[in-house]
Amino acid sequence: MIEIIRSKDCGNSPKNQFVEKVVVALESGDFEFLDGVLSEGAVWELANNSVTEGDGLRAHIQSCGEGVALVKVDHVISHGKSGSANGYIQDRKGKVLHFCHFIEFTSAKCVKINRVCSYGKC
Repeated sequence: MIEIIRSKDCGNSPKNQFVEKVVVALESGDFEFLDGVLSEGAVWELANNSVTEGDGLRAHIQSCGEGVALVKVDHVISHGKSGSANGYIQDRKGKVLHFCHFIEFTSAKCVKINRVCSYGKC
């Protein structure tokens, strides 16, 4: 079971709460949740300059959660059809890796993800 420590930035903001759920799902490899919120044609731009989409997206998301013991979200912000969050993960061996995800939704309602640009492990 992965321990989740949520940000204090999400109290009265449903959009911030949703961005945080997306980021936790990305870092923990929760494709089941993400499958319902990814738009058709969604892309994930990774820190190593690669882009994953289509069939490769599922496998990549699921691999992100391997070995993760803790996901801590430090800050979350959303505005219009964009959202961002940063924090860190800790693996089962105690190694800490920081992340930052920028999320572009298909509309300002923030229901479906069009693009994610990430810096960090995944």
